[in-house]
Amino acid sequence: MPIHKMSLERDRKMTDTGASFNRPYKPFGMNVKVPEIGERTLKLAEGTLSGIVGAPVEPLFNFLEENEKVFNGDINFEINKLFAQNFTIGSAMRMEDEKTNGMPPKFDMHF
Repeated sequence: MPIHKMSLERDRKMTDTGASFNRPYKPFGMNVKVPEIGERTLKLAEGTLSGIVGAPVEPLFNFLEENEKVFNGDINFEINKLFAQNFTIGSAMRMEDEKTNGMPPKFDMHF
């Protein structure tokens, strides 16, 4: 058989099998059995997917929940209340100090 007829015969066989010139035809995956998806597998997949979706945002939601008072203004109210208490207690202590010890000394720094 001449060479060109051999190559034509080879090309015809390759096109019949679906193979290309670069790779020989090798069926893949035809003998692999895919197991049926049962309830246990679905539950595991559901848990895995919910974990994947929820994992990145869970720390954010925990942070917002722990610091809710900061974001809704309760902390600002508490800080203002503490400043007012501090001012009131400090004023009362200064007034009592003046009654007990007299006026604080004043130093003239201008010579």
